[in-house]
Amino acid sequence: MDDSSPDVYPIHVLDNIKANHCYVDWLMRFNDVLDAEKLKTSLSRLLEIGDWKKLGGRLQRKKDGVLEIHVSGTSASGQQNVFFTHDTFDVNVDEHPVASRLPRETTSPSIQTLSPDTRPLIARPDFPTFEEMVRKGLPSISLHVTSFRDATLVALIWPHVLMDAIGAKALLEAWSSVLAGREEDVPPVLGAREDMLRPTKEMHDSDTTEDFGLEKWRLKGISMIMFLLRFVWSKFWNPRRERRILLLPKSDFGKICDHARMDIAQSLEGDEKPFISDSDILTAWLTRAVASSESGSRPFTVLNLMNVRYRIPYLLKSGGAFIQNMVLGTYSFFSSQLPDKSVGSIALEHRRNFTEQATQGQAVCFLKSVYRDLDAGRSPGLFFGESNATLVAFNNLLKANLIRAVDFSPAVVSQGEVTGTRENPLGSMVFYYNEAIDDSFNEFNLFVVLGQDHRDTYWVLGTLLPRAWKKIEEELGRI
Repeated sequence: MDDSSPDVYPIHVLDNIKANHCYVDWLMRFNDVLDAEKLKTSLSRLLEIGDWKKLGGRLQRKKDGVLEIHVSGTSASGQQNVFFTHDTFDVNVDEHPVASRLPRETTSPSIQTLSPDTRPLIARPDFPTFEEMVRKGLPSISLHVTSFRDATLVALIWPHVLMDAIGAKALLEAWSSVLAGREEDVPPVLGAREDMLRPTKEMHDSDTTEDFGLEKWRLKGISMIMFLLRFVWSKFWNPRRERRILLLPKSDFGKICDHARMDIAQSLEGDEKPFISDSDILTAWLTRAVASSESGSRPFTVLNLMNVRYRIPYLLKSGGAFIQNMVLGTYSFFSSQLPDKSVGSIALEHRRNFTEQATQGQAVCFLKSVYRDLDAGRSPGLFFGESNATLVAFNNLLKANLIRAVDFSPAVVSQGEVTGTRENPLGSMVFYYNEAIDDSFNEFNLFVVLGQDHRDTYWVLGTLLPRAWKKIEEELGRI
């Protein structure tokens, strides 16, 4: 390849589904003053290393409409691989009219409304839509830094076709390594050109095959049409969903967990002690609250996103960073009587379903069904359950521990929060959350479990109808 010719990377078929033609945007708050130029330079350098440069390219459409990534050759005229912008305010962060309204930790449970005015803290004023970015040939990744006297906001935005949250975690860790001068610690990118999710014999431990357990629940044909019609009808008759942050201190959530586990113990016979995780209980508690806010006799489908990286040993043993989307789902189906169930019983049912559906064999079955549709030019059948069900979706990032994935201490210009009151190490983020640079994922009940902060408070981003938020407030009052 000529040095001036672009290096072309594919966008894998699962990455390129329509639902991923949107942005993911993380707004990270640091209680230190960071050198914005160092952040930009180190991120840009990372995107020059090996196949990490795939993330520094520009999306283009081929004649058949399929997306691919073009990375400029070494002799090109200095094309930037990150779209960088920087704003500076000579005030403390709590004195800024917009930044002062960002979510903040509380010592008791709280629900905090996300201000619609925060867009200037996330991106430049002329930030493009997904299609505009492709048409204009703009860099895929945008970095917007906002500096205050005592704090720094770092907003990282990327098109969802590039990677999922775990891929972005690998990016944050590699970025931190480059910033610290440890380029030797940057892992290789796996699957930059070859789709690592396409089912192969290496994904199986044996030659045996099994049936896809969710197949009997798949929505298709008239049932899928009815599901979509009810979705449109619900959108028309209900008010707009609201995005808020729920904060649950560890001690308060512990009370919910204790009650749920006690309920399970009392309902079982003999010495049976089934495993129930804190995430199962959090899912059950939130699901029950949403279900209790609904009237009528509709059943419920609970979707939990599942990262295939962790379900298939072949992928776990690969020894590098997968920079692509590797997310499918597990499902639980409940009747309209869900609000009458205890949190413990819901958590137990959720755990049983997850255990059955998250095996290596079932993950491979799911992948086969998805790729069969994609290879035939069809949208993958990713909806399961009853056609009249109310959907409650979860993206649980608790185990990813994203808040601790960043170490920007080499970029600290001055310490913001003083040592006596701060809980986090120098150069680490205080919190992060997904902001809404577009209207994607705002049309159904969605919880993103962001993780725990440095005081172990749980942060949950919810997109719910007002009546569901009211019910959650009532449940908080009962803790």
